[in-house]
Amino acid sequence: MRAIHTMQRDSAVAALNVLGETVTVLGAGDPSKPFEVHVQEGRRGGGPPPHHHPWDEAFYVLAGEVAVTIAGARHVVGEGDMVHIPGGTVHAYENLSDSARLLAVVSDCRGGEVFAAMDASVTALPRDLELMLEIAAAHGVTFLDLED
Repeated sequence: MRAIHTMQRDSAVAALNVLGETVTVLGAGDPSKPFEVHVQEGRRGGGPPPHHHPWDEAFYVLAGEVAVTIAGARHVVGEGDMVHIPGGTVHAYENLSDSARLLAVVSDCRGGEVFAAMDASVTALPRDLELMLEIAAAHGVTFLDLED
């Protein structure tokens, strides 16, 4: 049986800056949990480039509109829409609204770990591209076509 986990609303959770996106990782760093939750906020044009990782991920759009590309197929989703991305599937998203807010549920704590490592180290691209790729790879994330 899995352990029971609770997180109280007054728990202090620091927001991370991941290349212009604000990411708040809820219940971070506990590999015994069956999932981790992220609140991701960004501006028009923001979002990660094509990448994949071994864990499943689901996005629920809290506000705004987002173009999510999954295995080459583009889906425009808005407030109240949800999309599931199976582990190992190449995906990306782009915020189409002036601001967008997503609730992400991921099935592995490495998602939050990679965000925390990037917040502390990666501040600007292309200057920090090599470092970003190293951090991502160390946490099981592979970005595609970034050096072209």
